[in-house]
Amino acid sequence: MIMQTTGRGRPRIQDTADDIVASVLATAGARVSTPDFSTRRIAELTGLSQTLVSRGCRRIRRAATEVADSSHPVDPVDPVDPVDPVDPVDQAGGLEARGIRARELVVAEVQVRFPQIVVRFAARPVTGLAQRTIAERRATALMAALHASEAAHWRVREAGAVSSGVAPLQGSDPLSACWDAHDPDWERFMDRTASLLTRCAPTTDAVPGDLLDLLARRAGRGLHGTDWRREASKKRSTFDSDMGLGPDDTALSAELERSPRNRWFSQVELSVTEQIAIALRREITNSGFRAGDRLSPDVLGERLRLSRSAVRSAMSRLVDDGLLDFHQGGFRVPAVTGADVVDLYAARLHLGMVLLRACAMQPRHRMLPVRLALGAVEAAATQGTRSDVGLTDLQFQQELAEASGLSQSARGFHALTLRVRMFIAVLRLDYSPAVERIVSDDRRILSAVLAGDAEAAVRAWRAKLDNAVRHMSALAPESFDAELWARLSR
Repeated sequence: MIMQTTGRGRPRIQDTADDIVASVLATAGARVSTPDFSTRRIAELTGLSQTLVSRGCRRIRRAATEVADSSHPVDPVDPVDPVDPVDPVDQAGGLEARGIRARELVVAEVQVRFPQIVVRFAARPVTGLAQRTIAERRATALMAALHASEAAHWRVREAGAVSSGVAPLQGSDPLSACWDAHDPDWERFMDRTASLLTRCAPTTDAVPGDLLDLLARRAGRGLHGTDWRREASKKRSTFDSDMGLGPDDTALSAELERSPRNRWFSQVELSVTEQIAIALRREITNSGFRAGDRLSPDVLGERLRLSRSAVRSAMSRLVDDGLLDFHQGGFRVPAVTGADVVDLYAARLHLGMVLLRACAMQPRHRMLPVRLALGAVEAAATQGTRSDVGLTDLQFQQELAEASGLSQSARGFHALTLRVRMFIAVLRLDYSPAVERIVSDDRRILSAVLAGDAEAAVRAWRAKLDNAVRHMSALAPESFDAELWARLSR
């Protein structure tokens, strides 16, 4: 059998493998430094051969020449002596002529604002122990995030029509790499970034973990809205408190032709109403609102960069959905009763059962985003705050819904998830006592799905929601109606 090839003469299967491996590394965050992301483990995770994974890592990193075949695959996430791609700036003597010695650089800034991506580096004395393996893995993860962003497909309909708000590079700055959709030369940008990463200090500080965590959270949205600076990084929390959209993500310029969606990431698209629901939950959580407190459409509109009329219209829809109350001419934080909790979780229970049965019939590769989401739950359990586990758990559940292939059911499940998030914010749930159980339940559900055992997955799901509804109802103003829950959850 003759293998299909691309126009460049490479097997198409390798291009697909590159995309899969890039998605895994791009969503790993700081955990890419752990043994869980060796090429052997990535091969086990994706079902690809280790040779394909190894070659994919090398190609993504652009730090070693492509190997046509090897009976002894090495781990290119951990190369010993990577070949440095030629950077046009270096050909002109850019770095050495300016007195910057090799391996003294660190990533200083990463900004993604259509139509530009800017990666800036800074020269500084090397500090800390040399950890070349970890440093190289982190560099590969950064390159993977850029690869998975699909920015190479960005198009500007009218040159000069859109401003990114990112300061343009001045002259031939030897410590910056810039991509601009107005003058597309994606390969040069990637080669330049790879070359500068090769000159970074062989320490973990060169590519900080909080930068990788931020890129991991933004990976499924093409990195849009990423704005990371080294001097401000310590002020950020490791985990995204919302697992949702920030002010810069609510809308892209009308001039942007969206790039093809990466099929290895979640395909869910959020409506304006859903975006506002996420912003409301953030507002309730961060501002200490309680049931009955008034919410201002003007404040939300300013933060989301939307018109007041659009925000009011969306908030009115949220009232219809029970996510907000409307009283005496104003929008207010809703009260949550025990009956509300039982109602919501009964709906999620039965819709989830349908989705899990569909998941069990899907090929294993469709579960890749789910496996990555489970890794985020496990990381949150050991490294995150008390709310992180609950939020990453909801993301895990949504990835299962997306992997089912049932688009309408997945959308319905997502709408219910928005309500769960609102309930969590209003009730100020503390998931810390349930962390071990949540992780155990999620592992059991995924194992059953991967084994094609739909009924085992449904049993684990039923037990998981039974525990969750009792935990949430215990904090609701009304007592938990166990008999009602028993009737609805049959």
